[in-house]
Amino acid sequence: MTDRSARRAAVAAGVLLVLVLGALVVEPRLRQLGVTGIVERFDAFRAVAALSFGVPGLFVVAQRPGSRVGWVMVVVGAAQGLGLALGAYGLLGINSGINSGIDGGIDGGIDGGIDGGIDGGIDGGIDGGGAGLPGDDWAMWVSNWVWIPAYLLVPTIFLLIFPDGRLPSRRWWPAQVAAYAGIGVNTLDWMLRPVTYEQVPGLFPKGYAGVLAGLTGVPDALMIAGTVCTVGAVLAAVGSLVGRYRSAGEEVRRRLQWVLAAALLTVGLLGVALFVPWGPVIVALAAVPLPVAVAVAVVAHRLWDLDLLLSRALAFGALSVALLAAYALVVTTLGNAVGSGASVLIVALAVHPLHLRVSAAANRLVYGDRDDPARALRRLGVRLSDAGAPGDLLERMAAEVGRVLRIHYVAVEESGAVVASWGRPSGADTSESVPLLHQGERVGTLVLGERLRPKDRALLAQLAPHVAVAVRAHRLGADLERSHGRLLAARQEERDRLLYELHDGLGPTLAALALQVDRGRRLVDTDPEGAKQVMDELSGRIRGTVENVRAIVNDLRPPPLDTLGLTGALAELGRGLAGDLAVEVEAPPDLPALPPPVELAAYRIAAEAMTNAVRHAMASRCTVSLRAGDAPGVLELRVDDDGVGVGAPARRGFGLASMRRRSEELNGTFELLDEAGAGTHLVVRLPLAAR
Repeated sequence: MTDRSARRAAVAAGVLLVLVLGALVVEPRLRQLGVTGIVERFDAFRAVAALSFGVPGLFVVAQRPGSRVGWVMVVVGAAQGLGLALGAYGLLGINSGINSGIDGGIDGGIDGGIDGGIDGGIDGGIDGGGAGLPGDDWAMWVSNWVWIPAYLLVPTIFLLIFPDGRLPSRRWWPAQVAAYAGIGVNTLDWMLRPVTYEQVPGLFPKGYAGVLAGLTGVPDALMIAGTVCTVGAVLAAVGSLVGRYRSAGEEVRRRLQWVLAAALLTVGLLGVALFVPWGPVIVALAAVPLPVAVAVAVVAHRLWDLDLLLSRALAFGALSVALLAAYALVVTTLGNAVGSGASVLIVALAVHPLHLRVSAAANRLVYGDRDDPARALRRLGVRLSDAGAPGDLLERMAAEVGRVLRIHYVAVEESGAVVASWGRPSGADTSESVPLLHQGERVGTLVLGERLRPKDRALLAQLAPHVAVAVRAHRLGADLERSHGRLLAARQEERDRLLYELHDGLGPTLAALALQVDRGRRLVDTDPEGAKQVMDELSGRIRGTVENVRAIVNDLRPPPLDTLGLTGALAELGRGLAGDLAVEVEAPPDLPALPPPVELAAYRIAAEAMTNAVRHAMASRCTVSLRAGDAPGVLELRVDDDGVGVGAPARRGFGLASMRRRSEELNGTFELLDEAGAGTHLVVRLPLAAR
């Protein structure tokens, strides 16, 4: 809805409110004239129906001019408001005119003869109407029938076309025709009757007949047909709503269930009103359920997507109730004569401040904290401080964004996967995505279940960085968990390897040595030469076992790293491959000091790459380069050979996986370029701050 259309709707709603307030302003004077109360003459029902249907309907048609449901609500509200105002005007003119005529006759009787003057004054007051208001008789006649179409449209046409403005299907058109026929017959019948046809005592002075006094309505047969059409249309309308509910999807059901319940409640209240003494009060209350149900469908289930409609309707509704209550309180407290003027003054003084407060409350109910960014940020900060695990943090953040913006679905995506969500998606293609940036890097996406207004985007621009921090924390937490898992797996792998080496290698060797010692002990006395030979063999095998133990230890932490450093250890490793591979190690003299984990990982990766160059790539030359990376605090290791490559990805074995794992364990990067005929090129970058 544009601001211009919203202003027009607000002006029209203000006119409707003025009609209702005007009728209430003259109510104390009508009481002085002896007219029955506003509830007993069913004008309270008109006031409630005028505001509860008219105000929302005006905002519906302002945003959706083609909405038939909106126009029905406008017609109902306008007709009830107009009828209420015209009725108050007519009653005031008719009763004050006749009373003034009677008063004049009494005064004349005092001067010219008591009996004749009084009789003439009464007759003249009744016949001539005294000094009434212009057109009061015709205003009363219009008020007498204009409520009929407004009254009958609600349980018939409104329910038949709710919520999309169309009939459920073509087979329901007879019900629509019957509804219009019943409305037309009943309206015509009331138009062709005198205003005194409405059997409410205390409306008019004794003897008053009004205009069209001799008419008696439409023929009985036509009236019976109209009644049958109306009753049939009401039953069909309720049945159509039930049918829509049963055949609709879950989202539409949630919207219809409130209106269906309200329709049944309205029909029930009108039925009860026929049999209880306080029937007029119940009739007035019967106008409330349907508009309330429509408001719930709008705010809770995004019916028509009329957020501004609901905000303005709630503001006008609450403002009207507050002002009417203030009016009634003043009139009751100060009395009719003084209360009428005082209440008007109080209402005038209270309109602006009440409007500001009520509008703010209505906006907060419909839009959440969209108009209060500071409050929204405070609530988001509370969620951040209360959260525990990163996953729980994202769930809380998504929920808070949804509540702040009054959006029915919010999801947080990371690398294309939903990692947290709140609410349920509607299924319609109305979602909107907002990138989440942290230090210039996109860390995720915030998916919203509906399109945003410009003001919403401005607020979301302030909320998104905080959500991005939560997504970054979630990613770091997930990376930490994965690193911890890889660390545990590597530790277990090392333990398994040591177990294998000790159990299958060193263990049997030591057992064999023990057997040799026993054999030599037995030969010492009987065969000294044989014992000497056994001891020589035993000595050689012990030295071999010592070498095996040293190899195991060297595999955990190669001694050359401690004595020669990374560059010297790699050069010595390359010299060990002489004859099979010519290895050249390049490193700047100012290479920074390396943490032991980084040094060991670089040594193991380079050693594995040299082995692959000999075994798989059939290379003759290999260059190992060490240097500080482009980013500060990073060691870059490059291994290039002139071989044929390591083969297809499906054939790459444990060695490459081991190199990649070692780099990722330290939060490094692993890049392998393997082109047929162009050799293998390995680039590994390891952060020096890795632990």
